[in-house]
Amino acid sequence: MKKLRYTLFLALLHIHFGALAWSGAGHQVIAAEAYRQLTPDLQKKATEILKAHPDYEKWEKSFTSESPNLDLPMFIFMRSSTWADEIRRRKSPYNHPKWHYVDYPLKPPKFPVEPGPDPTDDVLYGISQCEKTLADTKATPEERAVYLSFLIHLIGDMHQPLHCCSLFTSEFPSGDKGGNSFFIKPATRGIPLHSFWDGLLGTSGKPQTHLNYAIQIESEHPRKSLKELKKAKTPKDWSLESRSIAVEKAYLHGELKGGTDRETAVELPEGYTKAAKVVAEKQAALAGYRLADEIRAYLK
Repeated sequence: MKKLRYTLFLALLHIHFGALAWSGAGHQVIAAEAYRQLTPDLQKKATEILKAHPDYEKWEKSFTSESPNLDLPMFIFMRSSTWADEIRRRKSPYNHPKWHYVDYPLKPPKFPVEPGPDPTDDVLYGISQCEKTLADTKATPEERAVYLSFLIHLIGDMHQPLHCCSLFTSEFPSGDKGGNSFFIKPATRGIPLHSFWDGLLGTSGKPQTHLNYAIQIESEHPRKSLKELKKAKTPKDWSLESRSIAVEKAYLHGELKGGTDRETAVELPEGYTKAAKVVAEKQAALAGYRLADEIRAYLK
């Protein structure tokens, strides 16, 4: 069964995923884990806030009961995690396209740590705005709902390593845009490295499937096993953590080869996909726990 799942996973990597963030499936996995970490009281508070969301009624109508483990409040929380990406495809006063990433420059071979280019319009700024809105008693119910859903999404984004970097080399003198311009070939078709990483937590499936995966990840990565939770405590810390992972695991310290388009895409080295999957699941675990902690702090 595990071999079959892995074969299907490799097949899915032939698909060109939208270069946005973790796929919708990945975001829902992280949201499900975070929701499970909350007390019933905090779950209720989050649910009440999300009822003022502009898409709440649409989400409510789309809910179908699949098991006693997945009720409407959990479904809404999970469903809200993908909204920030959905509004990037349509006009919305709440759309903030640059909030989804921070482009820390990666410059081999020494990879010196340098600041991101847009400190007032990146994922760190976006998370700070979400925190301020949730803490603001004068914010409207809709604003609090919107920025709660953004917080759920952006903390997930930040834990996708390629959302915290842009590689600068002679092939990419203007940066590779978080791997969006860096083409690799995981199977028979060239795709952006960013898209490859986006799909590591799944690309489709029912909410119950995402919940099951969240439970599996939580079981394999319990809080006490993750030293990073004590070492990196702020969004800035988390972004730099992801940057380091991008250097070490995504770009292999600058040794990963890639093309500049589909035709020049380079095959991934042996074992890369399996190793990346392990990294992605651990990142999902960290994202879920940290998201739960953020909600505890701002929904008191």
